[in-house]
Amino acid sequence: MLFIFNFLLFFIFDISKAEPTFSNTKNNTIDIKYLESKNELEDYIIDTGDSIYLEIYPANELSGIFPVNEEGELFLPKLDETFVRGLTKSELKTLLEKRYAEFIINPNIKVQIAVFKEIRVLVKGELRNPGFVKFPAYSSVSFVNNNESNDSNLDLLRRNNNESNDSNLDLLRRNNNGKLKIAQNSQLNNKTLENLMIAKSSKNITTLSDAIRKAGGINSKTDLSRVEIIRDVPLGKGGGKKRAIIDFNAYVNAFDPTNDIRIFDGDTLYFPKLSKADPSQIPRSILSGISPKFISVNLFGRVENPGVVKVPLEAALSDAIDLTGPIKPLSGKIVLIRYEKDGTVIKKNISYSARAKRGSRRNPFLKADDLISVRNSLLGKSTGVIREITAPFIGLYTTKEIINSFND
Repeated sequence: MLFIFNFLLFFIFDISKAEPTFSNTKNNTIDIKYLESKNELEDYIIDTGDSIYLEIYPANELSGIFPVNEEGELFLPKLDETFVRGLTKSELKTLLEKRYAEFIINPNIKVQIAVFKEIRVLVKGELRNPGFVKFPAYSSVSFVNNNESNDSNLDLLRRNNNESNDSNLDLLRRNNNGKLKIAQNSQLNNKTLENLMIAKSSKNITTLSDAIRKAGGINSKTDLSRVEIIRDVPLGKGGGKKRAIIDFNAYVNAFDPTNDIRIFDGDTLYFPKLSKADPSQIPRSILSGISPKFISVNLFGRVENPGVVKVPLEAALSDAIDLTGPIKPLSGKIVLIRYEKDGTVIKKNISYSARAKRGSRRNPFLKADDLISVRNSLLGKSTGVIREITAPFIGLYTTKEIINSFND
């Protein structure tokens, strides 16, 4: 009986360690460990903008760094155009080893991403500025050397790539404080991957917190406990989409980066809405760096100091008016013009009251780049009309008085 009990315990423990399997369904949920695995580039999908370092053994003279062009192709020695869009590194390795087998006996090819393409991510849901956010391309490989000239090595790369990779070579040049070096008395095409040091700078890697910052930060109704990440599945694994649910509260509350997972080009992030606002998470998000301290709004019309003014995050209309000085006499309603989350422009007439509750219709919360116009009242407009009509007569009367004074 004891033997059976121990066997069942072992079986349950073994099941708990098993890797999840995924089907090709749109709403398939994956475990968070998939997204934070050490081999996070296993499913990285190659596309235009990437540059690939290939070490081809035993034909080292064919090795080099090759950019993926607009058609999704690599222009490779012996093979010419090779379509690689949608492949992973392991799939590209298998493909090239098969193709190079026509020219090389038992080819062994190592694949490394030398330059990562620009990242474009769709951010949806309860953030301040949802939509597409972009991050620039960056290099991941630096070449370590003590003596040889950086410029000569870049010239070698240009010759190997038919001078079509200038922008990515510039990225490589800027990497590692602008210094690219190759080991002494050695050329790039004769180097092995083991002799290359991979510089994976955290400032270049795009994470979930970076996407939130780019989208303007969170608000008091953002539900950080159920952030959804949707990612493409490589074609070799069936294609389609997979998703994970991330609890990001630990990052904001305890500065714990555990779930600040890496984001890739083509990802979709969705931030759901809390049933009840939680104002306390705004100061925490500012301290953690995912939300800005201030936003800028534009205030015009009958105020003492019109123009662009910085206000604290989630400031009310009364805060902006306090900073620009009091509203002038004979002022009327206030007009608020704003871009909504769906891209539409709204125009609201506000019967402003400084004593109204913050966030109410008469004293609403402000958003970045709001346009606020303080209009004239009906009496103010009438006074302006009278002034315009009487101004010419006042001018004539004054001129006549001046002429009479000279005649006297």
